[in-house]
Amino acid sequence: MRRKHLSLVLLICLAACPVMSLAQRQPASPQVDKAPLLTLEDAVSIALNNNRLVKNSALEAQKFDFRVKTAQTRRLPQFNFNVLGGELMHSFDFSFDQGVFGTYPGVGPIPGKDTTIRQPARFTTYVTGAFDQPLTQQYRIGLAIRATELGRQIAKEEVRAERQKIAAEVRNAYFNLVATQSGVEAARQVVTTLEEAQRLTLRYVSEKTVLRADSLEVDARLAQARYDLSVAENGLATQHENLNQLLGRDLGVEFRVDPMLEANANDLPLDAARQRAAENRPEIREARLKEKQAEYDRRIAKADYIPDLSLSVRYQGLNNVKVLPTNVGTVGFFLSYEPFDWGRRRNNIAEKAKTVEQARNGAQETETKIAVEVGAKYRKWREAALLLKAARTGQEAAAEQFRVTGNKYKEQAALLRDLLQAQARSTETEFQYQQALSSYWGALAELRRAMGEE
Repeated sequence: MRRKHLSLVLLICLAACPVMSLAQRQPASPQVDKAPLLTLEDAVSIALNNNRLVKNSALEAQKFDFRVKTAQTRRLPQFNFNVLGGELMHSFDFSFDQGVFGTYPGVGPIPGKDTTIRQPARFTTYVTGAFDQPLTQQYRIGLAIRATELGRQIAKEEVRAERQKIAAEVRNAYFNLVATQSGVEAARQVVTTLEEAQRLTLRYVSEKTVLRADSLEVDARLAQARYDLSVAENGLATQHENLNQLLGRDLGVEFRVDPMLEANANDLPLDAARQRAAENRPEIREARLKEKQAEYDRRIAKADYIPDLSLSVRYQGLNNVKVLPTNVGTVGFFLSYEPFDWGRRRNNIAEKAKTVEQARNGAQETETKIAVEVGAKYRKWREAALLLKAARTGQEAAAEQFRVTGNKYKEQAALLRDLLQAQARSTETEFQYQQALSSYWGALAELRRAMGEE
């Protein structure tokens, strides 16, 4: 009876003990094994191709292609055609004095006497057509096209920023899912082992070799284990849906994640991380492009001093109006200029100059801010690496202590209280290790995002 009681206690303790490391875990359940494996690289790739926010940002950048083409049409001739049809509000007269058109020998004055031609109020059409080819405006149009092209480049940098954001979110979701999936697998193994312990205990109770209190203790542990498993599975399902949403696919797609191993945290110095950020961060590129765009806006404002000169062909047609010509055509140059603007152009240029200065300061501030951000993310990553090392050492030490205490208990060299304390310590350190591993990879994902990597 003593040996059976000893075996039962050991079985319960081992069932409650989580796996010592990822390499030592029990095989996953058949349901998990059947789900296809989703690697981290595949998850990031799928998200960058299918995520709806990434698609929207790419579409926004593509809209600038049409804006550039629209701006380029300003260089070409402009055609304008207007028709006005309506009835005169009142009649009007055309008066011609005698001889206004000259006096000719044998004919006399034309007209021979003062003449009035009455134009009645009736339906009239007035047609105008114009063809204008900009000449001096080409310089200003070219500046506007270049400013629009810079806007397109800024939109592309915003696409890169959105891609980096989604990639970082996918990595964080993936790492959290790794920890949760490992916890679910361990919880399933605990339930399976406790169910077997319950079956064995019931048999011992029927044989009256163990006390009823032992059976109740197993039942309580099994009920708690099933509750813990349900909570873990619900959390896993939610995280699955969250990752599927980031990947831009159906929420019900089944998959399993690949456990992540530790990496060396000493192969990336801080200066190199900041250099990568300066080269890759879209915010820095965007700030520099905005500075150039502000400079082009200033030059466009300054170009307003140039008079607008166009090659012009114009046509005018008038119907149902006597005396006036019905068709008039003109070819020549059309000049438009406002000599007195009361300082409007000067003030506009001064305003644009201030905008250029603001953009320059903004670019410098962005570079400094990102350098500080990279430093903070880098230090957090190094701290996570040290914490992971400490957690791994503590987990290994607790696992070994639990093994030694178990052997001593078999030889009656340790108390049951010591065995349970060692088991609880092993469980706690295993949880701390998984959390530290997840934090490590999460900190690395944030650092990679700070460096401008996808």
